[in-house]
Amino acid sequence: MLAMRNPVINEAYSKLQVISADEGTRRLYEARLRACRDEYARIQGARQDGWQDGLDEGEKKGRREIALKLKKRGRSFGEIAEDTGLSLEE
Repeated sequence: MLAMRNPVINEAYSKLQVISADEGTRRLYEARLRACRDEYARIQGARQDGWQDGLDEGEKKGRREIALKLKKRGRSFGEIAEDTGLSLEE
């Protein structure tokens, strides 16, 4: 059968079988498809949040390193806070 030799046709044939199935089977398929898409979206969102957290932490670490260098050069805490955007406590 041609569908077995060509992956694109095989996928189309599989989808046709699902579409042609009884209503209950079709509902189950669509629910599973929605669940897979939702899970993918959650994973992508978590990944994006992780990247942003990493970027934020790296930026903050860089500002701390600059603050230490400025302190070694004799700058006041107020000037360092103003120049780096860090709080006086940081």
